[in-house]
Amino acid sequence: MAEENEPKGGAGDEGKEKPEAAKGSKASSQTSAPSAQELDTPPAVSAVQVAEGRKAAWAAPFARLDRGWTRLDARLCAGVLVAEILTLVFWIAMKSLASTGRGGPGLVFRCLVTATVFGGVAHLITRRMDTGDPRRLKAQGINTAAVVLGGVLGATWGEAGTAYFGNLLAWMQNASILVFFGGASEVAKRLTLWLALLGASVATGQGKHINVDVVMRFLSPRARVPVAVLGWLAAALVCLCAMWGFFDHVAIADYRIAPTMPCPQDTTKRCNTPPSEKIDRVWSTTKKDLFLARRQISLDLKTLPKVLTGTPYNESLTPKEWNAWLREGNWEREFDPEAVKAMELPEDGSGGDYRAPAVTSYPGGSEQIHKLLIRELNFVVAFGLLVIALRFVLRSLLAIGGWVDVDPNAVHSDDELVHAHEEAAR
Repeated sequence: MAEENEPKGGAGDEGKEKPEAAKGSKASSQTSAPSAQELDTPPAVSAVQVAEGRKAAWAAPFARLDRGWTRLDARLCAGVLVAEILTLVFWIAMKSLASTGRGGPGLVFRCLVTATVFGGVAHLITRRMDTGDPRRLKAQGINTAAVVLGGVLGATWGEAGTAYFGNLLAWMQNASILVFFGGASEVAKRLTLWLALLGASVATGQGKHINVDVVMRFLSPRARVPVAVLGWLAAALVCLCAMWGFFDHVAIADYRIAPTMPCPQDTTKRCNTPPSEKIDRVWSTTKKDLFLARRQISLDLKTLPKVLTGTPYNESLTPKEWNAWLREGNWEREFDPEAVKAMELPEDGSGGDYRAPAVTSYPGGSEQIHKLLIRELNFVVAFGLLVIALRFVLRSLLAIGGWVDVDPNAVHSDDELVHAHEEAAR
C-alpha cells in the first residue's frame, strides 16, 4: 500500500514544482534580460573613481611627500608643545624648591606637591574598593582627607631641600648650556614661535590657510585651478621675501654684519653687502657658536654628577681639570691657537683652587656667552616662512596634477577623512 501511494505523492510534488519552476524561470528571464534603455545607459561612476581618473601619475610622489610632511609637522607640533610645557614646569619647580618653604612660592609649591603625592597614593589604595555607594563615598572621603593632610604637611618642609636645589639652580643659571640660551624662559619663547609656524605649515598643507574665495565662486571649475595656483605661488613669493627680510635683520642686528662694505671697484665708496657675503659670515659664525655649545655640553656632563651629589657647582672643577678639558677639544680648528692658549689657568694654585665650569668668554672675540645661541634661534621665523613657501609650491603642483580640489567648499572638508574614504572605496 505504501508503494502504491508513493508514486502518487511524487506525481503531486512534481505538479507543484512545475509552476514554481516556471515562475522562477520567468522571473530570472525578466531580471537577466535588460531593456534597450538600460543597454544604452552607461554604468554609474562613483565620485571617488572620477577623482582618481583626474589624478596625474606624475604627481603621485608629491602627494606622498605632502602626506608625510603633514604627519611630520603634526608630530612636531605635539612634541614642541610637550617640550614647552615640561620646560616651564621644570623651571618653575626648580625655582620654587630653591626658595624657602616658610612662605611665598616655595611654600605653595611644596604644599601642592605633598598633597598630590598623598592623594595619588590614597587613590591607588582605594581604587580597588567595591563600586557600591557606601564604599565609594568612603573612598572619596579617604582621598579627600589624604589631599588635605598632604597640603598641611607640605607647610612643614621649612628649609628642607633649599640649599641643594639652590645649588642646582645656580649651576643651571650660571654654568650650564642654559647660559647660551639666556634661561628656560627664552627657550620657551622660541618654542612658542616654532609651534605657531608649524601650525601654519599644517594649515597650508591642508588648504586651511586664510583665503578670499569670492572670486573663485564666480569662476568655472576649469578656470579655478590656474587662479588658485597663481595665488599660491604669489603667497610663496611673499613668504620668501619675508624670509629673506628676517634673515637679513638677524644677520645685521645679532651677527653684527655691516649692511655696507667698500665697493670692490672703488674702495672710497660704500656698496651694500652682497647676500652671499652675509650667508658665508653667518655660517662661519654659527659653526663657532655650535662648537662652543658642544664643548659646554661636554663640560656639563663632567660636572653635573658632582652637582647632583651636593658638591657646590663653583667647586666642581680644578684648574688642572680645566686645562685638560681645554686641550682635548681641538679648539684650534675654529679659533686662533693663541687665543685658546690664553684661556689656560696656572696649575700651581696662584689663580685659585677652582674654576667655574663654564665657557665664559669667546676666544679672540668680544661676544658674550650669555644668550649666545639666541641669534641662531631667531632664525626660526625665517625657517618657518621658508617651509610655508615650499608648502604653497607643493600644493600648487598637486592642484595642477589633480590631487587637490580647488573648489571653494573643499577647504571646509577634512583631507584625512577624504583619503580614508578613498582607500576604503578601493
